[in-house]
Amino acid sequence: MKKSLFVLAVLWPLAGLSAQEIPADSAPVLPELVPVSPASGAATVAAPTTPTVPVVPRDSTDVLREATVAYNAGLAAIKRGDWNVAAQNFGKVAALSPDDAAAFSFLGYARLQQKNWDGALQALETASEKGGSLDAKSRAQLLNNIGFARWNKDEYPAAKTAFEAALALDPTYYDARYNLALAMVSRGEHASALPHLRNLVAANPKDATTQEALGEAFEKTGNQGGALGAYKRAIELAPKNEAYRFKFAMLLLTGERRADALNAFREILQINPNNAPVLLQIGDIHLRSNRWNDAAAALRRYTALRGDDFTGRFNLGVALDYSSKFKEALEQYSEAEKLNPRDPAVKNNIGRIHFKQDNLAGAVERFNAALAIDPDFHDARTNLAIVLAAQGKLDESNEQWQTLSKAAENGVRSATKDIERRAMNARLATARSGLASNYLAQEKPDLAAVEYRKMLANTPSDLEARAGLGRALFLQKDLAGAEAAYREVVKSSPKNANALNDLGVVLEARKDRKGALEAYAKALEIEPTHAEAKSNLARLETAAPIS
Repeated sequence: MKKSLFVLAVLWPLAGLSAQEIPADSAPVLPELVPVSPASGAATVAAPTTPTVPVVPRDSTDVLREATVAYNAGLAAIKRGDWNVAAQNFGKVAALSPDDAAAFSFLGYARLQQKNWDGALQALETASEKGGSLDAKSRAQLLNNIGFARWNKDEYPAAKTAFEAALALDPTYYDARYNLALAMVSRGEHASALPHLRNLVAANPKDATTQEALGEAFEKTGNQGGALGAYKRAIELAPKNEAYRFKFAMLLLTGERRADALNAFREILQINPNNAPVLLQIGDIHLRSNRWNDAAAALRRYTALRGDDFTGRFNLGVALDYSSKFKEALEQYSEAEKLNPRDPAVKNNIGRIHFKQDNLAGAVERFNAALAIDPDFHDARTNLAIVLAAQGKLDESNEQWQTLSKAAENGVRSATKDIERRAMNARLATARSGLASNYLAQEKPDLAAVEYRKMLANTPSDLEARAGLGRALFLQKDLAGAEAAYREVVKSSPKNANALNDLGVVLEARKDRKGALEAYAKALEIEPTHAEAKSNLARLETAAPIS
């Protein structure tokens, strides 16, 4: 008797289409904090002419004159941005006039510009110690620059304290608030930075930098609408800034607004057609939308710019793989493998192509190579189990399915989130289905029935598992149980031609000729080309009545 029984087909997952991480060099960087030059009130010093105090000894007058010349030379050097000369002259003034707070302040500022953080901090703290007579604004300025030096020495708590102290002296001090806010943002203290950023934006609404920082703070505190608005304002203020546009597009992408994100990324390419991170993201969007040719086009441009990037090569391989351009896909996977020989996913995907090209031995070799790197790599073990079964090595295939089943069972027990639990249950169903299919092929229907019942205990609505159970029961000669299983499938899926044909096979075995004929006929009504239902119906119509 010719029969067809509907058995779950195991899917072939292609690893590598998960969301890509943004390469480190593409992440927009917050602007640097800013040092401030000492107060303009101390910016000019005139050489004394007529003494206003009793004449001092000649050597003291010479010292004063020398200090004054060096002071003015230092100011001139600051004006033209010659920080080495400035530091040299103010260092001389500080040595000649060790109680001159302004000299140390200017010296510290020059050393900040030289990125001599230790030297700057030493001078600025000396200025602070000796600047008791300075007004509040000048002392706030010193504290801001001390904070700047501390920040660059990666001493965030001390930097934050200095910026806050500067604001306590002068709440209107924009630069200190700016530095404090950006320091907080860079350390992930976004909620604390928000009030400062709002203050800065209100004080200077046309500053694109603070708009961007405000956008990041909104984004990190969960206010996506506020973040998009702030990024959009930053773009309006600086329309050519690719970093602002990139952040805006990435946030759209995070919000699953792929079409809007794609348009935003394309606008960046109009500014800079060779923006590699944008091309990578566009390729990823097309991959997730199953637009393989579009993905390949974007990723070819990306790899032309960054041929040594693993992610680009790998994803281009995926796009070509799904386009059935296997030769080109293998070329890209091979390049990716050279760049990262320890990545299991690329070996898994090469194995899949070998399988499609009927190179089963090559596929097994690649899947085993992937598992040697990561024994918990679900896709590779699933694929290995399938290929071993295709080779007829059913016992070895069973071992792989059993390993997957145990891992998934453990995963279900340890999952703390519903999404994790659902993923583990899906893996468990795949493993049990594969194992059951092998048992059927090995003529072990009793063991297959056990696996199908486990699947149904977890998911009673799984019609493929119920159909599999029907076949297993049929092979065990439990015809009543098989009929009940197939009737459940047909009840839930009335247009399932395979299940109707299989029900006909069972009814025919139960000597229900009329029921079998009706089942075969209905299967053909739904699917006129169903070869087995057609053959079964023709045979039964011409056969002698069932006795």
